[in-house]
Amino acid sequence: MNRPPITEPRPHCYRCDKPVAMCVCAGLQPLRNTVQVHILQHVKERRHALGTVRLLRAGLEAVAVHPFDLRGRSEPVDLPQGAGLLYPAPGARDLSRLAPEARPRHLVVIDGTWNQAHRMHRDNPWVAALPCYTLPPGQQGRYRIRRAPRQECLSTLEAVVQALRLLEPDLQGTEALEQAFDAMIDGQIAAASRITVQPRARRPRQGPARPIPEALLAAGERVVVVYAEAAPLAGDRRGPREPIRISAVDLAGERVFDRLVTPRVAPDDYQMAKLGLTTAELRAARPHDESLRAFRAFCAGRVLVAWSPWTHAWLAEGVTDAPAFLLKGVWANVDRSRIPALDLLVDGLQLPVPDLGLAGRAGERLAQALAMAQHVLRDRRDGG
Repeated sequence: MNRPPITEPRPHCYRCDKPVAMCVCAGLQPLRNTVQVHILQHVKERRHALGTVRLLRAGLEAVAVHPFDLRGRSEPVDLPQGAGLLYPAPGARDLSRLAPEARPRHLVVIDGTWNQAHRMHRDNPWVAALPCYTLPPGQQGRYRIRRAPRQECLSTLEAVVQALRLLEPDLQGTEALEQAFDAMIDGQIAAASRITVQPRARRPRQGPARPIPEALLAAGERVVVVYAEAAPLAGDRRGPREPIRISAVDLAGERVFDRLVTPRVAPDDYQMAKLGLTTAELRAARPHDESLRAFRAFCAGRVLVAWSPWTHAWLAEGVTDAPAFLLKGVWANVDRSRIPALDLLVDGLQLPVPDLGLAGRAGERLAQALAMAQHVLRDRRDGG
């Protein structure tokens, strides 16, 4: 029996935890930071290929890493007096606006995905009890691989470097940490470009394409596209979710409805960022029943379509008397192929996305859903 040849493992740098060919340790000498950095690290980040905590441990002398479990929980950590958490909680103080005597003497940072960090802060009372601080607005992230909810969201390394520059203005050499970070990202992008993966052949959907429902075609220009944002649940509460924002537009893209609904539980800063809403906008929200009456009046005599399954399910609960169709299901029956995310589908079909003048995630997704509705109900009907 022929055995495969034994190959030597790739040389590995155990300082930055990368293959030697991609090592980013050159020029990294531990800086003597007097503000000790405590990192609360989700266990899934410990060996992540793009994690930045390893670079911080190599580039700073005073760094302590405290692991959290898969649920993002941990027993209280014995933090020194004067420790402050870098986290955008309500009431967090801007580090750049503090007098030297009011600044935290030790810096605590959460290391995890944006969702993990939110849960770690929410589900650990001792973390939530820490005084919170933020960086000044206008910081731009340099993470070009991992997706962030907003452009100003920073990696752990970037956040620590920016905070140390405010807390220790005399600390020299932090640029080396940023250079190592950029080298890591560049190396990962270069490595990804050299890898060619043959996608697994997917079995096509069986059967011929199905026609668009006659009731939908007969509606003509009376079609209204709807997108509703589900209000966040508080803590681990389960149950039906109500909308926090209801947006709709007619097929011509001329008549637009957009209403923020007063939620039972106000979303926190993380959830507000995902929705793309501001506190001022939320304060202008209208009561649930009033918003539904206005929405029903807008949809009177219309036929509704929704790309989002949650929006369609919400409409199907009897919100209005108008018939409602799941546009995503209609397109799946017409195209008979696997459906990617809505934004990727719209880009792939090269559809023009109208500007509806609506801000936030709802405005973006409603415009994309309208582009798909026009494509399905107009372009294909007209032979486009």
